[in-house]
Amino acid sequence: MPLLTLLTDFGTHDYYVAAVKGTLLRLAPEARIVEISQDVAPGDVEGAAFLLAAAAPAFPEGTVHLAVVDPGVGSSRRRLVLAARGQLFVAPDNGLLTHLLGEGPVRSVERTDLDLAAPGETFHGRDRFAPVAAALARGLDPAALGPEAEEPVRLPLPLPRRAAGGGEGRVAHVDRFGNLVTDLPSAWLPAGRPFELACGPTLRVTRRATCYAEIPAGEPAVLPRSRGTQGVSLRDAPLAGISGCGRGAAVRLRVR
Repeated sequence: MPLLTLLTDFGTHDYYVAAVKGTLLRLAPEARIVEISQDVAPGDVEGAAFLLAAAAPAFPEGTVHLAVVDPGVGSSRRRLVLAARGQLFVAPDNGLLTHLLGEGPVRSVERTDLDLAAPGETFHGRDRFAPVAAALARGLDPAALGPEAEEPVRLPLPLPRRAAGGGEGRVAHVDRFGNLVTDLPSAWLPAGRPFELACGPTLRVTRRATCYAEIPAGEPAVLPRSRGTQGVSLRDAPLAGISGCGRGAAVRLRVR
């Protein structure tokens, strides 16, 4: 059975997610649908890009990912299909595929015969993107959708860089527990070496841990995250809200 994932900023208050799922199942009735998240903040393309790239490696080859966080809905922005890791990714051309670009060919969807008739241009997730994802789940060759896309939009996110005695990066994500997920590779902090990790103007961390249970109450600690980067956490408390550090905050690591 084909596997489809769904990532949106539609939330659960309205009918939008149900309408997209219904369309997918009507057009690809054998499909199984797995939700990555519907709780992306409205219009938060960067947040959605992180979640998509973080979740995709857990899925098998052949998975079709449908990601619709689309502030430009109804405009001339392109629809893209990216083939990478043996999977297919359907998304608007607004940077949502940033972390996956370069891993495989990207095509611009120019076929319109798959589109659903609709009275307006405000629900492309249902009317334009879902039919494409369903067709791919049924086995349509991405090459049949349109030509290779030139210069897909890439979010202007700085890369972490090594610096003398450590590295510099940023908070890439804040999870629902208030943990700070940085883009600094865990390998940049050697075992047994004293260090200081600074985040934003006030947060300084000198303790490391391997799990949350090792973190003393009230003291932040650095610990390796599941995607291979460093995180900063408090035990049983949302560090992001307490420290004032959020996504995009500068992170500086100094190893002594």
